[in-house]
Amino acid sequence: MGSFNCCSNTINVFPSKNVEMNLLEKMGDELCKQSSTTMKTKFTKKSSLFFDKKNFISMKTNNLFDDYEIKEKLGEGAFGCVYKAYHKKSNMFRAVKAIRRKHVDEITFNNEISILKSLDHPNIIRLFECYYDSSFYYMVEEYCSGGDLYDYIKRQKNFSEKKAASIIHQLISATNHLHSKKIVHRDLKPENIVFVETKTNDVFIKIIDFGTSIFFWDSPLTQELGTIYYIAPEVYKNNYNAKADIWSCGIILYTMLSGHPPFRGKKEQEIKTKILKGRVEYPTREWINVSRGAVQFINELLTYQAYNRPSAEQALNNAWLNNMLKSDWSNENFLGEHVLNNLVKFHSAFTLQKASLAFITTFFGQNEDLKDLKSEFDRLDGNKDGVISEEELTECLSKIYPSNEVKEKLNEFIEAIDFNNDGAINFSEFVTVSIEKKQLLCQDNLRKAFNMFDIVSTYV
Repeated sequence: MGSFNCCSNTINVFPSKNVEMNLLEKMGDELCKQSSTTMKTKFTKKSSLFFDKKNFISMKTNNLFDDYEIKEKLGEGAFGCVYKAYHKKSNMFRAVKAIRRKHVDEITFNNEISILKSLDHPNIIRLFECYYDSSFYYMVEEYCSGGDLYDYIKRQKNFSEKKAASIIHQLISATNHLHSKKIVHRDLKPENIVFVETKTNDVFIKIIDFGTSIFFWDSPLTQELGTIYYIAPEVYKNNYNAKADIWSCGIILYTMLSGHPPFRGKKEQEIKTKILKGRVEYPTREWINVSRGAVQFINELLTYQAYNRPSAEQALNNAWLNNMLKSDWSNENFLGEHVLNNLVKFHSAFTLQKASLAFITTFFGQNEDLKDLKSEFDRLDGNKDGVISEEELTECLSKIYPSNEVKEKLNEFIEAIDFNNDGAINFSEFVTVSIEKKQLLCQDNLRKAFNMFDIVSTYV
């Protein structure tokens, strides 16, 4: 989860008095007034009751498991897990996001809740209620059974411009709602777009994960956040606004129509350099079946200078987008199989690379390669228990970064390094991200790893 600098806008989710009781009392008072007025004279004017959905989202201290039955784990990260859960009173399935309290302070959590409570849009995930205990915060949200954008596209036998247009229209519509509420998401990407399964198989998406979202006002945002492929160039220059989300939408549309993002590389610095140059290319083989209107729309969304980039509201008026929405499904312009193949390769590549690096580090790291790293690891491992704890890493980061950035940097480091999600960094994890990939992935190590994988597969 991201850090927020909008404490003045925080909505308290730890109410001193039960919200539902307050609402009932107000309703009772209103009914009494109406009854009294009726006895004295005829109604000359209708009385109105105003309901705000924020009042129905409460923070509960009772045991989550009294109300919900956990069915299965949907996903796991360095800071917690997401579960499919059965709500006993409503007989409905919901998603429960369990976040370790030691990784997230109360102010940060409250701000994410206040943002979700302020939003009401069909393409934005709904928050129902929250719980907390001594170890976890729990967020109970809509359960979307259709998987993320990658899962959806991989299930398609054919993918078309029309489907891409339907998805990007819903995404930009939700983004427009965010920006109208003075909120910027800051991490729009395929993994944060999930699908609702419908009986008619309509394309129906929801934006999730508002951990890095923030309220913005007149001053520019400066914190470098997001997932590298989808980050706008101005974010790297530490001077950006809500239009950084529009850039991310452009990258997502490019990815849907080609199977991979426009800016790629073997190292993060290489990707970052390409983003800062901002040159978007459309290889003929991959784009031969894509219309000129789609390419022009991507170019608009990826306008390098943010002040020339369209707002979300302006983007919704794009001619290609609206023509695609009006067109008949029977006239879909299907893209080639290469799009699906590219997408599967891209989505799998970095997961496999992480696993391979960890495997090679464990089995083939040479003593001469590790000697200097062992000394550095020992220096960071203050109590010499063989792991770098959150506290030890915090102490190290506090010497490098300003105090208001340490928590955010800590989360980023653990997310990137903690492969086994135990909340600490062991020596193998430390070595995996410290040794040059070229050094680890030498031909000899790759051959040894392949032989070991091959032996395993022989007995499966």
